[in-house]
Amino acid sequence: MTRVRVLPYQMYSQGAKTLAKALGVKRLRTSESRYKPRTGDVIINWGNSTGLPSLYATDTIRVLNRPHYLKYVADKLRFFQKVGEEDASIIPSFWTESESIPEDAYPIVCRTVLNGHSGSGIVMANSPDDLVPAPLYVQYVRKKDEYRVHVGLINGEPSVFSVQKKVRRLEHDNPNWQIRNHGNGFNYARNDIEPPEQVLEVARKALAISGLDFGAVDVIWNEKKERAYVLEINTAPGLVGTTTEDYVSFFRRSFFS
Repeated sequence: MTRVRVLPYQMYSQGAKTLAKALGVKRLRTSESRYKPRTGDVIINWGNSTGLPSLYATDTIRVLNRPHYLKYVADKLRFFQKVGEEDASIIPSFWTESESIPEDAYPIVCRTVLNGHSGSGIVMANSPDDLVPAPLYVQYVRKKDEYRVHVGLINGEPSVFSVQKKVRRLEHDNPNWQIRNHGNGFNYARNDIEPPEQVLEVARKALAISGLDFGAVDVIWNEKKERAYVLEINTAPGLVGTTTEDYVSFFRRSFFS
């Protein structure tokens, strides 16, 4: 039987802990690990862009989501650059110099933090006067819906195995419809979700470009233009309820039994 281990990005990662428990496997320590690779081992890398020295010492084990690929997707500028080289149509327009932003491109999302999450480091600029220094400027795309599409390699092909949609929390009085996260009044839902096929298509394409084995792709849908845009790929998404079951099923049928 294949020996499986989960490598978290930090030992406090609740998602890694939940996944390991659901799979019935152990987690690896992120430092001072005593792990010794065995031929045929499978390591599920849950968001760790550094990895462990022992993971590089042998090619007889399989590491799902190798650290060097995670470094690209964790850095939003490098991710946009990588995807843009392959297919710029599936991401919003972006710039690294404020002087390069056209006047008709506003609003602009100023990304002051390249590896932030949950909206950290985001400053909205509705005009040039609102711009702040940032390493990345992204054109804001108006959206009807925002999805998290969980994609993984099945028989070597990117396949969607779970989909969530961001919905408003009714108890939140003043939701922010531009930046939809929990703090701004939104949660993920999964019942009665029928995303446009293009949402799933761009998610699969983004995973293929990234080089990852699995990931949660954040995609927005602009109904007026009938276009889907990829914002980022999460390599250590939160796991709750059915989403946990979906990941367990995906890993078991795809990489080990």
